[in-house]
Amino acid sequence: MNQMASCKVLLVEDDPTHVALIRALLAKIPTGHFTMEVVGRLSDALGSLVNSVVDVILLDLSLPDSRGLDTVIKMRTCAAAIPIVVLTGIDDENLALDTINHGAQDYLVKGTLDGGLLARSIRYAIQRFRSERALTAQRHRQRLLMESIPDCRIYFKDESGRFLEVNMTLAKHSGLDDPQEAIGKTDFDLFAEEHARSAAKDEQEVMRSGQPIIGKVEKETLRGGRTSWVLTTKMPLLGEDGGIIGIFGISRDISELKRAEEKLIEINTRLTTAVNDLLNSNEELKATQLQLIQAEKLKSLGQMAASVAHEVKNPLAVLQMGIECLDEHFFQDNEQMNMVVSEMKDAVLRAESVIRDMLEYSSARDLELRPVCVNSLIRQTLRFVRHELNRGSVKVVTHLAEDLPCCHLDAPKIEQVLINIFINACHAMPEGGLLKIESFQRILAADDAESDIRDCESVRFTKGDKVVVMEVRDSGTGIPEEKLQKIFDPFFTTKTSGKGTGLGLSVVRKIIDLHGGRISIANADGGGVRVTIILKADG
Repeated sequence: MNQMASCKVLLVEDDPTHVALIRALLAKIPTGHFTMEVVGRLSDALGSLVNSVVDVILLDLSLPDSRGLDTVIKMRTCAAAIPIVVLTGIDDENLALDTINHGAQDYLVKGTLDGGLLARSIRYAIQRFRSERALTAQRHRQRLLMESIPDCRIYFKDESGRFLEVNMTLAKHSGLDDPQEAIGKTDFDLFAEEHARSAAKDEQEVMRSGQPIIGKVEKETLRGGRTSWVLTTKMPLLGEDGGIIGIFGISRDISELKRAEEKLIEINTRLTTAVNDLLNSNEELKATQLQLIQAEKLKSLGQMAASVAHEVKNPLAVLQMGIECLDEHFFQDNEQMNMVVSEMKDAVLRAESVIRDMLEYSSARDLELRPVCVNSLIRQTLRFVRHELNRGSVKVVTHLAEDLPCCHLDAPKIEQVLINIFINACHAMPEGGLLKIESFQRILAADDAESDIRDCESVRFTKGDKVVVMEVRDSGTGIPEEKLQKIFDPFFTTKTSGKGTGLGLSVVRKIIDLHGGRISIANADGGGVRVTIILKADG
């Protein structure tokens, strides 16, 4: 209270002598202006407080209608917002302590009073009372904050991590009936060791650096195994001198939000998977559609090739007989005409080769299958093309696995496949080179069990199938990447004009398809071409 401010005093005293004394003492005080209202009974004082406002109450303990400590209790109950100074003739230390404990600001003995002491007591009582009320209000607001937020766990800890205070939400979450039960405990008493160790590390860093941890998402695990997700903020707790004496924090339960987030992630993952599956299915459908279209084209092409071959075959025979007749009976001494006739013979032979390939491409699908050893077919075919290999300076290296299972094959047709591949390899190495041939068996993995559709038939390997693999690799220059995709197309060839019909590999692929196998051609690492043929094994 400002020393010059006016102060209204309610004196509750039934002894006129003491009233006069108090009035005289207050009148002599030079540092303030006091006005005083006097009543002689407790009941009169309580009635007066209803209609008037006072700054302080001077209360005697020996009144006609109330005596002793009970007087303070009654007055404190009815005048909770006004400081009380006990002014009595009883010099009793225990009574003095009791009155202070029950709300009095001071205890003065009448016989020891002087003006200065009384003035100081009144001013201090008013100041202390206001400070206590402000502190009480602050504590009340703090308690409301701690106890009124049901999803927030609030706590204070000392520098050793022991709880100084917790709210009811944290106590209940930790399985405690009363927040007081947590006092003196640490996280190691309430939580699983892993979480407690992580929390302790964070708190030591907050105290060391003075920097808070704000909005950290944590998964809390109690000692019983129950878990929850929280959003945690931890701040340094400062002492009166400004030094760090611990930490305080607030953890907000976000378990429902976390579960919703995980559910959303799960839904998004499912949607993403579904969209990817749909896109993949669409791509597969497009590929299948293209393959079916290609199969129909090839079928139509085969039918056309057969018709063309039959239509051209007879005229070619007539041309060949005519050329032989000319060669035999005419132009015997005409060197220039003999050269023309020789070129005509070569042209007819090339045409016949094309017709043969076209007829082979369009030939019937019937196969004469029987158990065949692939290694025997490889060796026999190499004997058939020995002259071509020797003439081309091609060295052959074979690595044929022993004890290969047999495959149900049409041997002449598979020989035709191998001859075509070996001859193509020779043509790819005009300066000579190395032809490496391998055979082995294996069990197909899931990645190998793919479907391939040609000629309107599904050729499928499944995981776990036992297969025989033939690999043929040359040391030639390889095939340009842009041409690899067309390598099996009818009438497509990488050879120069007059060196190939473009039907050889188409026939090869068709034969392998008819056997339910698979063939692939790719450029090998280090140069050259690698041809891989996979056939189902018996058993």
